[in-house]
Amino acid sequence: MEQFTVVQCIWIQASLERAWQAVTEGEQLTEWYSPGSPWDVLELSPGAEVYFHHAPNEYHEGTEIVTLRATIEAVEPLERFALRWEFSVPDSEMITTFLTVEEGDGTRVTITETGYETQEQAKPTEEGYAMSLENLKAYLEGHELPY
Repeated sequence: MEQFTVVQCIWIQASLERAWQAVTEGEQLTEWYSPGSPWDVLELSPGAEVYFHHAPNEYHEGTEIVTLRATIEAVEPLERFALRWEFSVPDSEMITTFLTVEEGDGTRVTITETGYETQEQAKPTEEGYAMSLENLKAYLEGHELPY
């Protein structure tokens, strides 16, 4: 079965170290990824659990906080942070990866997510990650978050 992957990236005027912290620390993910939706990164090591408490907002419908659990798949300091999401759907496997690469006097941050069955299923995530990365850029560059 073919799987579709979402890929979004952005260049940010911030050091590699600062960008890495923003994509791996729960307190910082909470600030920009989906504001109002807390993250708990219990330990930054493969096999550790991560919790994302997705709160309803204008981009995510619903009335209750949905807690999603992931296992850290990979940690390559200052380069790659990958999460394997746990869902109740059999044979469903989603992996979200944050990549950070020093580029010029800033950092390129890329988010990829694999595991979509159709391009149409992936489209809302693609749009959401574009917004999240705009938030990350604003957060690290000291501007008001756009979303």
